[in-house]
Amino acid sequence: MHEAPTRHFDIAIIGGGFAGVYCAQQVLKKLRGIKSMRVGIIASENHMVFQPMLPEVVGGSLSPQHVVNPIRMICEEADVLKASVTSLDLENRIMTLDGGRFTPNVTVTFDHLMLSPGAGVDLSRIPGMSEHAYLMRTVGDAMKLRAAIISRMEEANLITKHQQRKEMLSFVVVGGGYSGVETAGQIQDLIAGVLRYYDNIRADEPSVTLVHSGERLLSMLGPGLGDYTRRCLEKMGVNLIFNKRVRAVTARTVQLNDGSTIISNLVVCTVGNAPHPILQALGAAGAVPLERGKVVVDPTGQVKGVEKVWAAGDCAAFPKADGGFCPETAQFAMRQGAIIGTNIVACIQGKPLKPFKFTGLGELATIGHRKAVAMVFGLRFSGLLAWFMWRSIYLMKLPGMDRKLRVMAEWTFEMFFPRDINLLTPSFSSPLGEMHLEKGDSLFRSGEPAQSLYAVKKGCVEITDANGHLVKAAVAGEHFGERALLGDGIWRFDATAKEPSELVAIDGGTFKTLVKSIGSLDSLFRATAQQYHLPEEIQQTVAAMSETTRLSIAADVMTKSVTSLQAGQTVQDAIAEFQAHPHSTYPVTEDGKVIGLLRRSIAYDWLKNHGLTSQDLLKDLPLTKPFCVRSDMPVPELVQTLMRTGVSKAIVVDPDYRLLGIVTVFDLLKGGQESVPPVAPVILPELAISPR
Repeated sequence: MHEAPTRHFDIAIIGGGFAGVYCAQQVLKKLRGIKSMRVGIIASENHMVFQPMLPEVVGGSLSPQHVVNPIRMICEEADVLKASVTSLDLENRIMTLDGGRFTPNVTVTFDHLMLSPGAGVDLSRIPGMSEHAYLMRTVGDAMKLRAAIISRMEEANLITKHQQRKEMLSFVVVGGGYSGVETAGQIQDLIAGVLRYYDNIRADEPSVTLVHSGERLLSMLGPGLGDYTRRCLEKMGVNLIFNKRVRAVTARTVQLNDGSTIISNLVVCTVGNAPHPILQALGAAGAVPLERGKVVVDPTGQVKGVEKVWAAGDCAAFPKADGGFCPETAQFAMRQGAIIGTNIVACIQGKPLKPFKFTGLGELATIGHRKAVAMVFGLRFSGLLAWFMWRSIYLMKLPGMDRKLRVMAEWTFEMFFPRDINLLTPSFSSPLGEMHLEKGDSLFRSGEPAQSLYAVKKGCVEITDANGHLVKAAVAGEHFGERALLGDGIWRFDATAKEPSELVAIDGGTFKTLVKSIGSLDSLFRATAQQYHLPEEIQQTVAAMSETTRLSIAADVMTKSVTSLQAGQTVQDAIAEFQAHPHSTYPVTEDGKVIGLLRRSIAYDWLKNHGLTSQDLLKDLPLTKPFCVRSDMPVPELVQTLMRTGVSKAIVVDPDYRLLGIVTVFDLLKGGQESVPPVAPVILPELAISPR
């Protein structure tokens, strides 16, 4: 075991966003020449993301590497640790860091601490949102979203049916704030710019819908600019939905709180801020005061009641000079970080602290198609002038001359050349994925390519054939999809959620690797795949029977002489029956009623491995649940029941569940074959009779 390395910082900063980086820059500037003071920045990434420009990455106006800056380059004199904080003890001034799977935990002590980890994300309040929605938090999110949009365009270009293309190219953005408006506009711009390269996609097929819970977009800019934003987005072709909230998100739909549904295969969520987990833990322990999940600070940036601990950015309830709290924007985070940097140095030097006096210069938002809205020094601007202001102001705010020149050059090229539609994002697919379905949602349809094996965590999914007949109702703990993956990779059935359901999907590649590597899994899935027989396969089996057999009922074709066991018998009695009448399985009855099946292999296993003695009673063993059918079940229905359930034999019982006999598919076929026309399909009212 390696001993965890330990570091000490005079000033430790948690977070590599605007607040954290500008605090570090100010501290380093004020302490320049004082070699003994160590400043450390702990961040989950080694770069600072210029978040206002993330929508431009989605739209293809900017390259991803131009909206990030290496923290080591812009804070050269600081120690930068790329790690996550796993524990934080303010009383003893110590924290523990996790740097990755190959790195031992790092222990860091500190004198002053600046908290600026940003906000967390919590999408759990909306069922299905965390499984299906794309976020807009990091440059990785923007790259992933852009790649998904281009991928949908490529896939839709291969589809021949108009309606399927429309469904695949339906994009929904949730949230009418800055991020939501800018993202929706950039997606619409991207689609309009690249559509001419996709010959099979019609102009009316892609759609972008923005869902906003309020009455007006960008309400912080006032009604005039909010209405202008609405008109511009509508003119661009964005569908706007106001005063509605998303109730649930599924693999194919967005459910709204008024009961309406939007068909969509790609959802972008720009809402769902939550307290950072580290701050939640500190608040729960009473180490820092929280208000609505944010750290409460004084006007100087120091956490109320806690010495030498400071907080800024999205995680802080930072008082504004003219009243209220500062908004969660870059211009406030930068200045909060800078004033805290000044005050930390002042505190170290014994000088008075300065309060935060900045009240804001204004607000800007780009809405795509070379249009923007802005409110600067109380004056409102819109259109091309506001767009030029937006680009000029944010260009000046970019840290580093190299980034300024790169972005300026790329924006210039974008005005004269088409957008990049290369799909270069590397895929880091997880073999497991979770999804949420609402009642009536379709998971897949017959004829579509099969890509996953599905396991049901909660709810029920009905598998139906082309005639609408139920093949299987998969409930919690059951799986389906193996037949298609083991066959030609095409679904032969429809799968629809009977109720709100949670599924786990195992991608087809992982599934095939597992069954090839583990023989028992291959045998298991090939056995369970037999449950999914097509109607024509069942009819072929029925047609192979003699006419006499087809016209019979279960009581006519069953084996009446059945070796059964009594629940009150001992294991020794059962062993004697095993030797006298060797079978693999024996019905177990109590008072004449079937209560279970005893497999000979299970009885021997329990004798060897589970402390069972020969004098124990059979009813104490783990009996298998019997599959029972009624005695008057017609043979065609019986055949379909046996084939669809995947069982090898059925116990025939009377209405009181008393044992009458056993029937197998072999019993039905042994009566001889004759060439006859196929019989009509059979509608099954019930597939099985429960024994209890």
